[in-house]
Amino acid sequence: MKLTSLRSISLLVLFLFACISAEAQNTRNFFSVTGGYSLPVGEMAREKLDDPFAGIAGSGYYGQVNYDFRIARWLGLRASGSMNRNKTNSQPIVDKASKYAKILGEQYNWESSVSRWTLDAVLVGPALYINMNRVQLELHAQAGKVWAETPAVSLVGNSETGGAPIHVDLRPVSTSAFGIAGGMSLRLPLAGSLFFQLTGDVIGAEAELKDVAIKAVRGSYDLSERINEKRFIGVVNVGAGLGIAF
Repeated sequence: MKLTSLRSISLLVLFLFACISAEAQNTRNFFSVTGGYSLPVGEMAREKLDDPFAGIAGSGYYGQVNYDFRIARWLGLRASGSMNRNKTNSQPIVDKASKYAKILGEQYNWESSVSRWTLDAVLVGPALYINMNRVQLELHAQAGKVWAETPAVSLVGNSETGGAPIHVDLRPVSTSAFGIAGGMSLRLPLAGSLFFQLTGDVIGAEAELKDVAIKAVRGSYDLSERINEKRFIGVVNVGAGLGIAF
């Protein structure tokens, strides 16, 4: 009886090993590069009263590199690195500067100069594959590190009554936080191991902005202030690219 049980266990182990070995031989790797349109989401994208950062983030572009290691036919592990460069809307800072102007009892015409705001991420997580003949739909959820830098905004207010100008500056600040992401891609074969890929991703993080300085100076008047707050920042990326399967 014991010998029969031992043989049964041995056959089961050999069967499982054979299955795993056969699956391993079919394991595929995917490397792709994509890019396209980036749309901000979160508190820096929405307009909100009395918030100088609300609505400051605009649309832009992104680039992303992905590597998939397929563990089974339908399951894998995906690592991604992305860079976002988005426009800056200076109007929220202009509105803030206009409040400073009211304290001085004057009206100003504003000239603005802005830089882009950035969001970079390194993420990893599981991926699911749905194979439809040679076309593959890939779904993923990821987590990792997100780095962001707020934009620099420089305003010069020229008094309508000929008084001294007022200078208002938003100083850039860098921050990092734990981030999460989710998305999908559709892979269409081209020739050999080359494929065309359509992608969509959402990346977000709760980032703390420390010592963000809004500096407002006119002559001897200094109306500067500092902001320390946590904000949810994120992007929706939609694009296309090329990849290879190996």
